Amino acid sequence: MINTSGKEGIIILFKSYYFIYYIYIAATTYINIHMEEIGLSATQIGMMTSAAKTAAIMALPIWGMMSDYFEANKKILLFTISGTLIFSLSFLLSQSFLVIFILYSFFVIFSSSIVPLSDSLLLNYLGDRAEQYGQFRVWGSLGYMLGIMPFGWVIEQTQSESTFILAASGLFLSLFFAYKLPKSDRTIKVTSLSSFKLLFKNKDLLYFLIFTFFIQAPLTANFVYFPIYFKSIGGGETLLGLGMFIAAGSELVIFQKADIFLKKFKLKKVLLLAAMTFGLRWFLIAIWSSPVLLLLTQIFHGLTYALFHVTAVGYISKLVGEKFRSTGQNLYASIISVSTVASSLIGGMIYDGAGGAAMYAVGSAISLLAGLSYFYLLHRIEYKK
Repeated sequence: MINTSGKEGIIILFKSYYFIYYIYIAATTYINIHMEEIGLSATQIGMMTSAAKTAAIMALPIWGMMSDYFEANKKILLFTISGTLIFSLSFLLSQSFLVIFILYSFFVIFSSSIVPLSDSLLLNYLGDRAEQYGQFRVWGSLGYMLGIMPFGWVIEQTQSESTFILAASGLFLSLFFAYKLPKSDRTIKVTSLSSFKLLFKNKDLLYFLIFTFFIQAPLTANFVYFPIYFKSIGGGETLLGLGMFIAAGSELVIFQKADIFLKKFKLKKVLLLAAMTFGLRWFLIAIWSSPVLLLLTQIFHGLTYALFHVTAVGYISKLVGEKFRSTGQNLYASIISVSTVASSLIGGMIYDGAGGAAMYAVGSAISLLAGLSYFYLLHRIEYKK
């Protein structure tokens, strides 16, 4: 048993929780392969994802505000994990598009809040040591990396329904570790609901959330359509799992060394690097049509997703302060959901109409323009100060 009474025990609990939860995330990577196998088109998958994320957009700020106002971060986290567990198993009950559509919406409403609530709980524990976030999150990448290839092999050897059994198993273990995590211990409290209006007057936060929308759009489209695109050019589930393994491996270095990286370079340079690497990554996927070559693009996942995410989590925590930490992280997740709605729907149309390569080419252009624009904005703000 893990001794949870001391500092070392709490650290082990958080790392174990992230490790197990991202094993569950590894299983969910194959959900859209199941959707395609039961007869859903790319456009239908895009519509379903967009509708679910639209519902999540409304739910995420509510989860965050409830957590901050009632100081119930851990309780709400346990509730959302439990709901996700129930709805993940419910996919086994039907192959009807309408039923799957409804179930997926509830699944996303519950599951989309787990990461921001988990991050908020960790950031509350870390306090002034928020730059150490990556040293905990790296265990999530390790869990994902160790789970993605075996899961791909199991699904390839059995059937796509295995995805939900594997996912439910990971969630059940996550629920156990989440129950053991310490409650938030905050010194600053939200005294009234009207206090949340202050967040929307924070221009730096709003500028960053707009930038997040555009930089996340091609990434979320990639999460939705990459497994389908990869299979369309001849890649199988096992090879896809290898690609995800490479991607997760590239995260390890970034998450582990992020605190050193962020101290050495200015925010605007870190975000520009992530955006430019995003642009290169999507461009290479657009021009390469070999499954083996596409595997190589997964090396960039660390300098794109991991670098952007660890920077965003810390920056938003700094912008909103201790009082609104859960709400801030859920707003960040909400913007990603908004981006997913747009990218899933538009990406699906581009994919069906012009092909996957065209979708990635558009994503490359968006990433480059977003990165350069936000870099210029930060430079102007810095110059005026």
